[in-house]
Amino acid sequence: MRYFIPFLLFLSIATVCYAEDMSISADVDRQEVTLADQVTLTITVSGNVSNIPQPSIPDLKGFTAYSSGKSQNLSIINGQVSSSISFTYILVPSDTGDYTLGPFTINYNGKVYSTGPINIKVLPRNAQQQAYPNQQQSQSTEPEEQNSQPQHGKELFIEAYVDKLMAYVNEQITLTFAVYQAVNLFENPVYNPPSTTGFWAEDMPPQKKYYKVIDGTKYLVTEIKTALFATGPGEFTIGPARLEATVEDIDKFISKNPFDIFDQDPFSMFKRGKPIILTTDPIKIEIAPLPEQNKPADFKGDVGDFDISLSVDKNTIEENQPLSLKIKIKGKGNIKTISSPNMPEIQDVKFYESGNSENISKANYMIQGEKIFEKMIIPKKVGNFTLGPIEYNYFDPVLKDYKHKRIDPVVISVTKSKEEPVEKTTFVPAATKEEIQLFKKDIAYIKISPARFNSRSNFLYRNKIFLLINILPLFILAGLYLYGLYMDRLKTDIGYA
Repeated sequence: MRYFIPFLLFLSIATVCYAEDMSISADVDRQEVTLADQVTLTITVSGNVSNIPQPSIPDLKGFTAYSSGKSQNLSIINGQVSSSISFTYILVPSDTGDYTLGPFTINYNGKVYSTGPINIKVLPRNAQQQAYPNQQQSQSTEPEEQNSQPQHGKELFIEAYVDKLMAYVNEQITLTFAVYQAVNLFENPVYNPPSTTGFWAEDMPPQKKYYKVIDGTKYLVTEIKTALFATGPGEFTIGPARLEATVEDIDKFISKNPFDIFDQDPFSMFKRGKPIILTTDPIKIEIAPLPEQNKPADFKGDVGDFDISLSVDKNTIEENQPLSLKIKIKGKGNIKTISSPNMPEIQDVKFYESGNSENISKANYMIQGEKIFEKMIIPKKVGNFTLGPIEYNYFDPVLKDYKHKRIDPVVISVTKSKEEPVEKTTFVPAATKEEIQLFKKDIAYIKISPARFNSRSNFLYRNKIFLLINILPLFILAGLYLYGLYMDRLKTDIGYA
């Protein structure tokens, strides 16, 4: 028992050391997906560190990965920063099969931290509709499958087309799926979107409906639009789209022979639906790489038309106090893939990522909006420092050239802190004899006679109250046990009662 107290102290110290260490974990929002789905991968790094590095992402076979930004939680106590950062990635499956993601690693202060692997199964795009043929077998009429590129004169047909057949990497391509309807439908049709392997896809609601007259027939047209962003150069194919519907079949109910009514099912008037399956032709698109000519050295792949701005919550701040900085990139393009501009290094100033946010609009079926990068700045020295200039480069697919935007510098004034510094406990090495003699002269004399000595053998287990508290429950349990035996005998032994 004499080692009991030192052991508790060891556990406490070990716990504190562990809390100051860094840990990394990874998880996904789903582990079984189809080619039509996306997977959200989140890598979380936590610990008492002030400058967490970017995790190392290995080659993800079977997936195309896109960074969706990161968010950070910060706590600041007396200038000490404890942070936890979550890095988010969107994974788009490119082929079916069983895949293993990771492990993902971070190299920090010469030590490698690693996550465990994650298993993901990718199924075909129509895996969730595999039971459909069996359900159709119970119907009296088999579905009629047709290729439905525009065939005027038909009561129901579909078509799929894009606004451009040639585009740059990460440039928006608008895919339109249109249904032309001149007949009543008994049920809501089932739309199976085409495969878009090699593209980042964004749905663009709401559906657009209007009437159009073709060859004298009035059609109700319903359009479903999707924004596509190619992830790399080359030739890509948008697969066939598919529509499953049940249309009105009056010819089946009305017979030219009036006596056939006696041979028909009396409930056949409720079964006039004719199942039909329509498909579109595939579409080939040529994706050009971004030109190497005039490409800036710090270009990160943003494509579109953007503006950039910077704001701070204050221009004067005390030393060791946080300052909030926001960089806003606004315009038309793939907002989710916009990267944060590089921040110049400033002496005696610490930068911390505090997350980002997105405001996306799909007005006029064009992906647009803004992405805001938030950073926390802590100056460590009194004086003035300058934020910026901040440079931002992107590629404009309309001008077919790179564009450069620049944020003018912002001057921040740092004043001396008004708060008294918090007393800190520091550990010093063992003093030499000369230092001990110096302490005797300048700080405190050595006492000749001791004031009081405490016995080193006065351990907790020798305390009578402590022993009584630990032994008392044993007597209580023994008493309850004897009382239970007594009650059992009263119930079974009449003579004893």
